[in-house]
Amino acid sequence: MFENIEEIICLGQGGSNCEIALDKFYDTYKISVYKRSFQTIAECVQYVNMNPTTIGIIPYENSVEGVIAESRECLISPQYSNVKILAETTIPLHNCLLSKTTEFYSITGIIAHPNAIAHCQSFIKNEMPANLNIILADDMAEAAGMLNRYNLTYSIIGTEKTAQIYNLNILKRDIDNHANLSMRCVIIGSCRTEITGNDTTSIVLFLNDRKGALLDMVKVFVNHDINISHINSQMCETDTAKQAVFIDFEGHIDEPATASVIEELRPYADEIRFIGSYGKF
Repeated sequence: MFENIEEIICLGQGGSNCEIALDKFYDTYKISVYKRSFQTIAECVQYVNMNPTTIGIIPYENSVEGVIAESRECLISPQYSNVKILAETTIPLHNCLLSKTTEFYSITGIIAHPNAIAHCQSFIKNEMPANLNIILADDMAEAAGMLNRYNLTYSIIGTEKTAQIYNLNILKRDIDNHANLSMRCVIIGSCRTEITGNDTTSIVLFLNDRKGALLDMVKVFVNHDINISHINSQMCETDTAKQAVFIDFEGHIDEPATASVIEELRPYADEIRFIGSYGKF
């Protein structure tokens, strides 16, 4: 499936969670290609859409916050019609407090992306100084670079991989607001996937806001004895009279049962958009 891939795009750098998922991808598929990093999900998806020999890895779902809206909206956008989900993986999230010093109680400042600050707010509020100086950065790599401009009393929020890359000390592990956090990351691209026997198919249906429409669609899956792993409905941003129904279900698009289900759903929807059939790694 990935034999002709020449490049891989990753969201973030400096030990980002997508880079950790990328390491897992490399280990699983035993490939190593040129890597390029971008700072936004939209940039990743746009680049992959324009380059058929490129795949990318982006975050798709957080165990606490749910599906990442930007990822989903990009994947269903007509302007990125070449991009599909090719594989998925789930990684544990372990934010750490990192610094050049080994003395936690000497820390007076922290440098981090706003999302990292939010995800670790309880630790910052309860265990760090009340007059802590907070400096915002675009990503982990920038935070690590900025650390060189400050004295040893400054720290950053990063992963264990960040600590390894920049030779930093881990002062505190697992500083997230919630324990046992995980992130679902997806490989995106335009190549065709193969049946693995443990596949998920993702589609989105655009339908008029008709009473009972969602129940009618679910019955199609029940009749085929196909398990739905995720379903979510929301109003379309461009047409509030319509719903966008996101469905993940067991099976691969090349399997007859899956193809039959999609055909039987067509009368209920103005449009069905295929997002991908993919296995786990």
